[in-house]
Amino acid sequence: MLTTDSPATSRDTAPDDEAWPAPATGTVRHGPRVDAVIVAYRSAADLPACITALRDQPEIGRIVVIDHGDDGSADVARRAGADTVVTDPTNPGFGAGQNRGVALTDAPFVLLCNPDARLRPGALAAGLRVLDADPGLAAVQGIVEGAGGTDRSAGRELGPLHLWGRALGLRGLLGRPLVRRLAAASPLADAAHRVPARPTDVDTLAATAPLVRRAAFDDVGGFDPSYFLYGEDLDWCRRLRRGGWRLRTLPLAWAIHREGSSSQNTVGRERAWWNGTLSFAARWWEPRAWVGAVAAGMVAAVRHGHGHPARTRTNLAVMVGEPLRRRRAADRRV
Repeated sequence: MLTTDSPATSRDTAPDDEAWPAPATGTVRHGPRVDAVIVAYRSAADLPACITALRDQPEIGRIVVIDHGDDGSADVARRAGADTVVTDPTNPGFGAGQNRGVALTDAPFVLLCNPDARLRPGALAAGLRVLDADPGLAAVQGIVEGAGGTDRSAGRELGPLHLWGRALGLRGLLGRPLVRRLAAASPLADAAHRVPARPTDVDTLAATAPLVRRAAFDDVGGFDPSYFLYGEDLDWCRRLRRGGWRLRTLPLAWAIHREGSSSQNTVGRERAWWNGTLSFAARWWEPRAWVGAVAAGMVAAVRHGHGHPARTRTNLAVMVGEPLRRRRAADRRV
């Protein structure tokens, strides 16, 4: 049933204000130019702070919340000041929810905001200056701080090396200076150094709180709703780049992110991450990279099984089996 209402600590630190480029010259338009879309799932605890932070941004117009959960998030969103609330307990997935929310807005720019993200003051004003100065940019996002330090919110498109690092649990090694230096000279450089020194064009932006040009979003048809959770942002960014659009990361404190509030536990998050990411690889990667991705997924499934055969079988079915079926279906269509 659908109902609609309208009424950390990190070695990487944000640059000082002086490092941020001066505002672009020319006329800067003020007032609400950005609508925000939040897709919530059991996010009642996070929504008040998220919506309050958005309301503190003078550029924000309409706030739309799409509630896919069952914990009363819709009522919380209404009380917190959301303009439009849609409830859909069938939970069709993050991308489908974002597409529905964007369709309910009409501003020239849209902020796609996670419910567990709190936007920093001044973020939208800075982002709009960059987008206004370069009509070829589809979206921008700045530095996102998570509970464990700076999130990997932008960078190169994920490849087999990224997957193997996650499968083997090697992220903790990045705290060691030698490992960080080695990673900085490899395709994993954006994992080692997550704060850009200057505005930089990148392959991908994580769908934490990107500020998006509506024309670009519409041009590629939004997110692919066949992804449930994770992978949809990689696919969206790939299609934007193929369409001639560019993405940019900014050296600006952008948001605070309490990652994982939409997943119940670590194993559930890993299953969802590998399912979505391997589904992306199944669609886009060439055969050799795809084989490496599947092997990494199998290692991760066993590792997160913690020696329990039943859990390992479930991991393999969700993390690897479903993407394999997607790949075979795509091969049959070719």
